[in-house]
Amino acid sequence: MRISFLFSVAFSLTLYGSSVFATENIVNNQKQGESLREQLYKIISKHKVLSYKDLWKAFKKTDALPNQPNEVFDIYSYKKGKLPYVYKFFIDQCGHYKKEGDCYNREHSFPKSWWGGSLGEPMARDLFHIYPVDGFVNNMRANHPYAEVDPKSAKLSENGSMLGKAKNKLLKGVFFEPIDEFKGDLARGYFYLLTAYYDKIQDWSSPILEGNNFKPWAQKILLKWHQKDPVSDKEIKRNKRIMAIQGNYNPFIVSPKLVGKIWKDN
Repeated sequence: MRISFLFSVAFSLTLYGSSVFATENIVNNQKQGESLREQLYKIISKHKVLSYKDLWKAFKKTDALPNQPNEVFDIYSYKKGKLPYVYKFFIDQCGHYKKEGDCYNREHSFPKSWWGGSLGEPMARDLFHIYPVDGFVNNMRANHPYAEVDPKSAKLSENGSMLGKAKNKLLKGVFFEPIDEFKGDLARGYFYLLTAYYDKIQDWSSPILEGNNFKPWAQKILLKWHQKDPVSDKEIKRNKRIMAIQGNYNPFIVSPKLVGKIWKDN
């Protein structure tokens, strides 16, 4: 078992290294915009699709707290310093909840209702946009789009994530804003989704989409988050671990320059 495990780790690292090389070659070519997005789609769209139940097991490999392999890294509760609460993998799965700190569940950062809600779709089980988070905060976020929220009228989670009206008064409705530390992570997850599922997006219905791309206001926010919160060591490690599970990777973590080659801040 030990030899098999070491072989698996070595193989996944070799595969990741070759993916980095291939991605760097793409960065250096002349393609931009939709042609580049289509090229990346052909590389990353094929991958192993997990069962919905298997996400629980995968989280232990992809989303553990540093040096705490049995504890959940929850982006909706995490903050530097003292954590408001900590979940144990498997033991603290939701379940029922009445408040923050009761249990954790599976958060589709890109809400599943935006593609019709089916858990049978591959994006419903794609780890690159699914995180283990507090059940109460996940329910509070619901399927509200990400944006920058006016703190004056906001409802806050214990780590400072906000739900409320947007700062941009032209945006109507309710929005959710994660803390600064994870804005780039979530933005790059969205760039991945709109590339890996390039052939499906036109059939989705989302307040952030227009045809097979982002609405201008959403694109502007996601680009800002991508630039202000650059790729972290946590993201790099998570990318590698998901690749070992799914067999594909997020190219916008490997080479953040790709984002600007496809999406422009107009």
